[in-house]
Amino acid sequence: MLLDEGLAGGSGTASYLQHMLKLASFSTYLSKNGESAFTVSPGPGGGEQATASDGVTTMTVGVILDPPPSGASLASLPADQPPVRGIATVRLALPHPFNVVKIAQFAVSLAELPPDFVLTQQVWQALLKPLLSRFTSFLRNAVDSWLETDVGEDVAGLTDSLDAATSEVADATAEETAEVLVEEEVVAEVAIDLSAAVPALAGLAVLLAIPLLISALAKQFVLHIELNNLTDVDLTWSIPYTDEGAVTVQPASSVLPKMGRATDSWGDETTVPVVFQAIFSSMNTSGYEGIGLILKLSPAGYTGQDTCAVISIPWLADNAVWLGDPGRTPDWAAIYSGHSAPTGATRAFHGNQHFSVTLAIDALSGHNDEYHCVARIQRL
Repeated sequence: MLLDEGLAGGSGTASYLQHMLKLASFSTYLSKNGESAFTVSPGPGGGEQATASDGVTTMTVGVILDPPPSGASLASLPADQPPVRGIATVRLALPHPFNVVKIAQFAVSLAELPPDFVLTQQVWQALLKPLLSRFTSFLRNAVDSWLETDVGEDVAGLTDSLDAATSEVADATAEETAEVLVEEEVVAEVAIDLSAAVPALAGLAVLLAIPLLISALAKQFVLHIELNNLTDVDLTWSIPYTDEGAVTVQPASSVLPKMGRATDSWGDETTVPVVFQAIFSSMNTSGYEGIGLILKLSPAGYTGQDTCAVISIPWLADNAVWLGDPGRTPDWAAIYSGHSAPTGATRAFHGNQHFSVTLAIDALSGHNDEYHCVARIQRL
């Protein structure tokens, strides 16, 4: 129902994306309230979780650790195995009427522990709170760094700038240690290894920071694209042609996974398959230029079933969206030139032997120079 509204074109698409962009306003709340934004409680099925909410968006951060070796000391573990390993899950949830939940997950480990340390169940449990505290501190500082990022003139390098800011915060957090207490006695000082968190948080940066950063730039055309894969095959995307503007944000992976059940850090599996999304942003690079690009979608395991999308946001004329078959040897410039003229349609559809694709844009002109597109690929 939610995606159907987003793919309706015009006001339906605008309403859908405005709901999604409530996630961005949450980053301001998180930055403003700092450590007091989170409350800690036991997680479902074990572990610890921290929760923050601005009354609309709720962020839940959960950490669970692998079971400890029975009474093992660190000296008995393989040299290449981190002494403590686990999974961190970050959930962003929006309320009724859509109840949307977006999830990012990654591995965590403790960087150092004393060599004679004995991994008992009691110590294992005592590790959870300081580990969660370090992680939530890292997450808050990362959001602060994202919102302070200087975009400058190189809008195409925005994603790299955010990744660099995240890496710096991760390194600084890893240098800090937390005391682990068992029955009011200091057992050890531990440091968290956040190297795996940096690429995983790229998706959160897209949701929380980039809409605010891009919107803060005056007199720029901005385009946000959300691609949803509702098929049972992986989907490879590419941007083979850019006529105007620069792509400022794109997923780290060129493969958008097929629908499937997701398992969170507590071992709970979703009751229905989840939809994997790819989120893009683009903007013009000069004051008298628009945005124009082609997005190519290729289902894995199929030949001759590709679809390409033309999205044109010109400086003076109305916007245009188009979907079609690129052919075996596509001339991308010719495809763009032939399908970028305004048609008055806010919605496009294309089907082939096995798949159908729908693409919608929220407005054809006059939308405060910021536009949103939603695309969905399905099985026929």
